[in-house]
Amino acid sequence: MNTAKSNTRPTLKPDEIDQAINRADLTDIESEIIEYIRYIGVFNELSLKKALSMPSKPPALYRLCKACEKIGSHLPEQFKAMMAWSENESDDNIAWQGNLVCSIAYTCDGIKLQPENATSLYHTFAVHQELFNGLEAD
Repeated sequence: MNTAKSNTRPTLKPDEIDQAINRADLTDIESEIIEYIRYIGVFNELSLKKALSMPSKPPALYRLCKACEKIGSHLPEQFKAMMAWSENESDDNIAWQGNLVCSIAYTCDGIKLQPENATSLYHTFAVHQELFNGLEAD
C-alpha cells in the first residue's frame, strides 16, 4: 500500500507564485483551474471538471499540468526543487508538474487517497497549505 514518505516538501512563497501566475500567460480555463483549487483546497478530476463545467477532453489534470509548467517557467529554481520532491514522492519515480501547487491527499492512516489503495474512487489532491486562499476575506 502507498503510504506517506518522510520527504519534506519545498514550500513556495504565495507572493512569488502569484507573480509567476500573472506572468505565465495562462489560458482562461488554466487560470480558472488554479483559482478554483486554491480556493477549494481538496479536489479530484471529476470534482474539478464538474465545478468548472469542463469537457472531458483534455482531462482537467492534464490542463493543470500545463498551467503548472507555464507557472514553473517563471520560478525555475522552485520548480526544479518541487519536481525533485515530486519524483521522490511518486510510486514510479516520475515527477508530476501538478505537484507545483498540490499533491495527493492521504487518509488519517497515511495512505494515499487513490483507487489503487481502495481509499477513493479518484486520485484526490490537496492544494499546498501556503497556496490555499479559501478562508481569505474579500
